[in-house]
Amino acid sequence: MTDLAALQALSDRGSLVDQVRDSIRAAITSGRLDPGDRLREIPLSKHFGVSTTPVREALRRLESEGLVQVHPRRGAVVTALEYAVVADLYDLRLLLEVEAVRLAASRTELDLGPVYSVLAELEQLVGQGDAAFAEADARLHRAISDLGGNRELAAEAERVHRRIQAARVRASVPGRLRAAQDQHAEIVEALRLRDAGLAQEAVRRHIGSAKENVLGVLRARAAAADEGPDAATEDAARQLA
Repeated sequence: MTDLAALQALSDRGSLVDQVRDSIRAAITSGRLDPGDRLREIPLSKHFGVSTTPVREALRRLESEGLVQVHPRRGAVVTALEYAVVADLYDLRLLLEVEAVRLAASRTELDLGPVYSVLAELEQLVGQGDAAFAEADARLHRAISDLGGNRELAAEAERVHRRIQAARVRASVPGRLRAAQDQHAEIVEALRLRDAGLAQEAVRRHIGSAKENVLGVLRARAAAADEGPDAATEDAARQLA
């Protein structure tokens, strides 16, 4: 049974649909909701204190983002991302964010203030784990993509990133958040210097290392599952050690 306590209260910012969507999305991408968890309209509407109409529309929007699957009669469930899908999403994210920083570095005026603000926030979250880090991480990458001036590109890059996060928070690698934050700083410094080549290479390094780590964990889990429940349990214990 889905634990609705994992859902944050509505924020009073934006429409009811946006608030419900944001709450459910944050629970998925931070790992508080698991793949396969059911998202039923009536319990959700009671939890949030709203009618089923904004809940239904929020779930439809989350389905378009790839975070939720809506099945006839069964209702909505949190999407389970397969290895091949995660690999494809990383490749797509790489293309989008490399182009975004190229556009940003070519602009004559570049306000890095919002980026530095989120970068500082992330620095305080490095030691608090993936769930705390995930939301600010998405906001940082969106802020960087926004610098390029192409709003459609930035929105698509964020959508792909959030889908990846739903898998990444469940494939944590020790020391990864520290490495990611250092790589964030490299990207931002390259943008400050207006060095498009350096910024693009920093993005490639950042996304490439994240992809390697996440897919490595997913491969190990798949192999352990193929070997049987005892091997899978031992693998899980190693990941938590």
